[in-house]
Amino acid sequence: MRIAFIVNNYPPRVGGVELHVRNLARGLIAQGHRVLVVTLSDRPGRADDDGIDVVRLREHFRIGDILGFPSAGATRRVARLLKELDIDVVSIHTRFFPMSWVGLRAARRASLPVIHTEHGSDHVVSPSPAIRIGSRAVDLTIGRFVLRQATEVIGVSENVIAFVRRLSGRTDARVFYNAIDAAPAKIDRSPRRHVVFVGRLVPGKGAEVFVQALAMLAADGVEFTAEILGDGVSADAIAASVVRAGLEGRVTLRGRVELAEVSRSLAGGVLVNPSTLAEGFQTTILEALEVGGSVVSYDLPGVRILREQGFAVDLVEQKNAEALADAIRLRLDSPWTVRPMEGWHWSTRASEYALLAADVRRRVAMVEN
Repeated sequence: MRIAFIVNNYPPRVGGVELHVRNLARGLIAQGHRVLVVTLSDRPGRADDDGIDVVRLREHFRIGDILGFPSAGATRRVARLLKELDIDVVSIHTRFFPMSWVGLRAARRASLPVIHTEHGSDHVVSPSPAIRIGSRAVDLTIGRFVLRQATEVIGVSENVIAFVRRLSGRTDARVFYNAIDAAPAKIDRSPRRHVVFVGRLVPGKGAEVFVQALAMLAADGVEFTAEILGDGVSADAIAASVVRAGLEGRVTLRGRVELAEVSRSLAGGVLVNPSTLAEGFQTTILEALEVGGSVVSYDLPGVRILREQGFAVDLVEQKNAEALADAIRLRLDSPWTVRPMEGWHWSTRASEYALLAADVRRRVAMVEN
């Protein structure tokens, strides 16, 4: 098949949705399908990304590090491209992105089915009242319209599907879990007393409470080393909190690092995941388990099913530093079994997506005939 991904962001931009799209696209390419990606950039143009045809349109008015807007006439241009390349199915991602709206409308003009993948499990969480109110308004208008009008809706966790149903009323949405690439076998997966936080350093992501929990452990004489991987607006505040807690010799702040470096940091260690944001399904959890690590997490999307499958995942029911510290201490003192991540790799997920796309295409063709 020929599948077009119409998305706001794509690598080299980094984020969960960006990596989801690229990895899924690569999986489809590996299975013989053709993939087009239409995205936004401050450097428009066309390029080949390991067999993926990437068209970058001019981006305007970028808001923070999250989203920007296409030029006027983008829908018409994308629709023309879909027809020229004889695309079979259009894939859009996350309800509130402008390119999801463009992709939906362009697909309509080209008479093509649309698969929408939702990555958020609730309305946007932000300390800013303006952002909270504005994002909710977008959800209740454009977001709801996108979810209702897409031919098929899938979500990356059960929590996401529940949110889709609340927001749009769709009862036919189904789960399509996130996935990861298999890690190199040479990585040392031996358990160690190493604790890691991975994520953007922004309010709500959890780095602050992570440092507080580590300070409690250190005060109690618990042995550990720790790393914080990520960058963001709270980076200076987090660095200052590490100094105030007297943890400079035990906690390393490394900033944003490449995925291979993340895997090495997580190998055999304990990933701590104290986010209170509206997460979809954080692949970092899978990456930690893939390299022999374990996970201590608040009750976030995807965590329960991994625990139910027998992986080394501990839930922290109370979202505070004391409960987090207790869970980390217990995990450091308890050996865990490393299990193979069967069914959680992109090769499996790409096959599932291809079957879904073929089914959507077939159903639409039956209705048209």
